[in-house]
Amino acid sequence: MLGKTLGHYEILGKLGSGGMGDVYRGRDTKLDRELAIKVLPAHMAEHEDRRHRFIREAKAVAKLKHPNIVTIYSVEESDGVHFLTMELVEGETLAALIPRDGLEIGRFFEFATALADAVSAAHDEGITHRDLKPANIMFDRGGRLKVLDFGLAKILTDTDDVSANDPTIAQSGHTLAGQILGTAAYMSPEQAEGKPIDHRSDIFSLGVVLYEMASGRRPLQGDTHISTITAVLRDTPALVTD
Repeated sequence: MLGKTLGHYEILGKLGSGGMGDVYRGRDTKLDRELAIKVLPAHMAEHEDRRHRFIREAKAVAKLKHPNIVTIYSVEESDGVHFLTMELVEGETLAALIPRDGLEIGRFFEFATALADAVSAAHDEGITHRDLKPANIMFDRGGRLKVLDFGLAKILTDTDDVSANDPTIAQSGHTLAGQILGTAAYMSPEQAEGKPIDHRSDIFSLGVVLYEMASGRRPLQGDTHISTITAVLRDTPALVTD
């Protein structure tokens, strides 16, 4: 993909991978600006229903206008490749900024307020993120928090169920086929079981992120992916002050 073009977008480098595809740094040759480009994987694009859901949900997220949510510019297709273009956020992730003993109280409330406001704004528009975690939260060069990667976003009015038959799962930043959508340590119990979810699942994940921000550790975790899922389903987190 590197060095190639998608329509009038030039691919400059790979930024990472999300639940619904690879993300590249690109340049809009018409407007002469850099942006991020998320490409829908070929195995998903070839399925008409999944492709239509990707387009529908991307359009819904594009309607979100909030200073703490990454802006989606367009949903496009070029030579059979389906992709979306969005704001390029350059900076550090929240994961990189959380110290071992947690954030200082002032920074905690600053970040927590912005994050909760962004999640609330998405929910007000009927959208749940489904993969809230420190790695999906970045700070731009001006220090503003941005919630990224709505690639797993779900329109709450949609009739599709979130189930174990969904095509992807994020595990330590990677994607595996045929499992549950989300990231184990941050997903809600109902999400971990592959049950239908709504905005309350995001609220659970937000609580996990806030716990980690305050303490420097995750409230529910295991040595393996399966043991982490078991902890999410069965364990009670220790107090942050313990």
